[in-house]
This record gives sequence, structure tokens and C-alpha cells, in this order.
Amino acid sequence: MKFEDMNKAELYEIAKKFNIKNRSAMTKEELANALSKYENTVSSKTTVQETVSSHVTAEAKTEPQPLKKEYPIPDIYNINTVVLLPVNPKKEYVYWEVSDKTMNEFCRSYNTADPIFILKVFTGEEDNIAELASVRVGKYGNWYFDLYCPDQRLWAEIGMLDSMGNYHTISTSKRIKMPTDRISDLIDEETWMTVGENIEKIYHLSGVTDLQKEELLSSARMHSELFKKLHQTEGGMSSSSLTRKGGE
Repeated sequence: MKFEDMNKAELYEIAKKFNIKNRSAMTKEELANALSKYENTVSSKTTVQETVSSHVTAEAKTEPQPLKKEYPIPDIYNINTVVLLPVNPKKEYVYWEVSDKTMNEFCRSYNTADPIFILKVFTGEEDNIAELASVRVGKYGNWYFDLYCPDQRLWAEIGMLDSMGNYHTISTSKRIKMPTDRISDLIDEETWMTVGENIEKIYHLSGVTDLQKEELLSSARMHSELFKKLHQTEGGMSSSSLTRKGGE
């Protein structure tokens, strides 16, 4: 193939491979002439010719890549679902869904044209169950509850009301234990003492001044004593108790 039949970009790429000087400032014709001269001066013309052939072949084989299929996460899966997740001791997150099949069967069975969905949260054991919250919701969605229930077992239900206002459970979540609001009774004394014994060395390596070190050490000792006092208190303290004591 003649160099004159190639475009400037193709000529420039070949010129770059053979280190043609001043190639960036050349026009298409100048690039073609420079490559022709180079081809005539080299001992083996096959080198340039093979480069041109491989370049053209690679260009010919380059085809537009098909677009990758995207699989967006659907809003619903059309499956009866309700899940309760603890956020902290006083907040819970619930998401749910009622399938079309279940909703249609319910409407036919109870002669209801406009179904009402109710989301509920419960706590307790089999012989002592208490309803903590109840809210009217849609067919699917998510909700945050502000229920202060440290160390308690909670679960959620999604249900529907029939034409008489009677509640019917559709799906129930697993029972979960809410996180505690107290400082843990378990202390990693080995790690705590390791840090405590080397605290001055840590401050020295961090590059703080002697004055800053004294201030930091004083603060560290204070927190260390407070930490020990809290764990020496029989039964521990709840966050609510600490708040009350701090405000007195």
C-alpha cells in the first residue's frame, strides 16, 4: 500500500515507530515523503512494509465494541418481604414489599377494591408480646422507626386491612436483638495497658512539644481513670444514666 493512500494520523503513527524527526510539525504530504525516503534508505524494506501492513490490518480489524448491557437494581422484586435492621439502640430501619399475587388474592378473598397496608413493629416473647409501632404505608417501601429498645428483641410485620378494618399479617421479619446502650463489660486489658505504657513514647515519636505532651498526658490520664471508674461500677451504666449524671 502506498503512503499517499493513508491519512495523516496513520502516517504519523508509523513515523513515530521509526523515529522520524520533526514528524509533529509535518503535513500529510511531508510525512508520506519522509517515510518514502526512509523506506528507500534502509537496508531491508520489509521492515517498513510490514509495519504499514500490520497497521492497516489492525485498523481493519478494529470494530465498534457492542455496548455492555446494564442491569439496574429494580425497585421491587414482586416477592413478599419484610426486613428489620437495627441502626443503633434507638433507631430501626425496615423495608418491605407485598407481591401483586398476594395483593390480588387478598382483594378477591375479602372483597376489597382499595387495600390498606399496615407496617407494625413488635417486641417480647411468645407469652408477652407488645406492639411498639403501627403505621400506614404503601405496597412497598422503607421506613425509619425511633424506638428506644436497647437489648430487646424486635421484629416487623407487613399486613393488610380488609373491608371491615381487620388486620391480616402478610409477612413477618426475623427477630433481631437490638444493640445495647451500655459500655461493654469486656475490656481488652492487654491492648489497653500496652498503649498506656507506651503513651509517652508515642507522643515523642509524633513530634509534639514538651508542653503539648504534658497537656495530652494529663488528658489521657483523666480519660484512663474515667474509663476504669465506669467499668468498676457494678452492672455498668446506661447512656441515659450518664446523660442524667452529666446534667446534674
